[in-house]
Amino acid sequence: MTFSQTIILMLSGLILSLVSSNTPSSNQDVRISFSDTFEDGSGKWDFNMTENVEIIDSGDPMHSQVLALTPGGEFVRALIKGSEGWNKYKIEADFRFPTSGHSYFGLIYHYNRTDARIDFGSLYVKGNGSYIRVNPRRDYNAQRTLYEEYKTPLTGADAIVIGQWHHFKAEVIDSVCHFYVDDMVTPKVTFDAFEFNSGRLGFKPRVVGEPVWIDNVIVSAISNFSYSGPNLPEGIIYQPENLLTDWHVMGPFCGTVPELENDGFLPEKSYSERGSEYRWKRFLTDKRGCVVSGRLTEFIGGRNVAYFYTTVHAEEKQTAILHISSNEQLAIWFNDEFLGYDDAARYAWYDFWKNSKHEGVRGQVELDEGENALLIRVRGGKYAGGGFFAHIDKKQSE
Repeated sequence: MTFSQTIILMLSGLILSLVSSNTPSSNQDVRISFSDTFEDGSGKWDFNMTENVEIIDSGDPMHSQVLALTPGGEFVRALIKGSEGWNKYKIEADFRFPTSGHSYFGLIYHYNRTDARIDFGSLYVKGNGSYIRVNPRRDYNAQRTLYEEYKTPLTGADAIVIGQWHHFKAEVIDSVCHFYVDDMVTPKVTFDAFEFNSGRLGFKPRVVGEPVWIDNVIVSAISNFSYSGPNLPEGIIYQPENLLTDWHVMGPFCGTVPELENDGFLPEKSYSERGSEYRWKRFLTDKRGCVVSGRLTEFIGGRNVAYFYTTVHAEEKQTAILHISSNEQLAIWFNDEFLGYDDAARYAWYDFWKNSKHEGVRGQVELDEGENALLIRVRGGKYAGGGFFAHIDKKQSE
């Protein structure tokens, strides 16, 4: 960015701050939290791979110095210093794909790191494909194949043009993210199925491929979303009441636990592995009814096995169909009988039980009168895995 543009940006931020300070109950920004035109170096950022994350001269007189993110594996990222705990904000930036080829501009929000794992929310704009995808990372594993219903093409006036600057905005309040590209009035995607409510903020490129350039980053605190319409993209109807959503979980383990598989569900029994003791605990599905096993299993670490247990009630003895959509490898037991394996599809679909295009796998089971036990072993570690949906097709009287 040029010197004159820098001054304009600073003045506009000051004016916005003054206006919003007089109207704290409005939807306007309360304060300016952060801004960077990259004319003064990288001091406001944490770069983890400096050979892939750098400030460069763009050769564009309207932008001058920019942040360049070049793919180089999973862990290339730039995070704003001091953004820990942020949870109500608007972030805007310009982005450009300088060369053709596979590339994306990825937003990182609610980045959380512990001794055991790294998790963060993410949406990205694909350069050469001109679309948006939701892609949270759980223990840094891409989870986009759990959320394929959110894939949104950018067409017409909104289409991505290689070599051209585009503008982006995201409004994030707690676990909800509204994501805009070029049109700053209506978001392209509203996503509310990520489990973290706060964390660090930043950007990432694609794992492999071509670079993305970023400039004119502004972060402002907000109290409300500027958009109040229906969730986007439209037409997505979740019906978790038709899925199996009442689960208990055990794990994560480094390997399978044959003793547990023989025992089934013994709520008071614990199991030990490598000095750690495990007990059954409740596991909440997401708003869609998805068992997001990636919240528990590790991708970077070695503990990638977990067991999930639920029951199926039947008023009478009958034959039913167990129906599953999974992007993870599963082993399945029903009433202590081993049914077989699900070797994982590319996508796990929320509407698999009613949409023949998203079929999943089906298997016949015999229901006894009363409660019937379903035990599922998930073996994680597959790239872009992360969970499953389950449904029982019983007699209509049920």
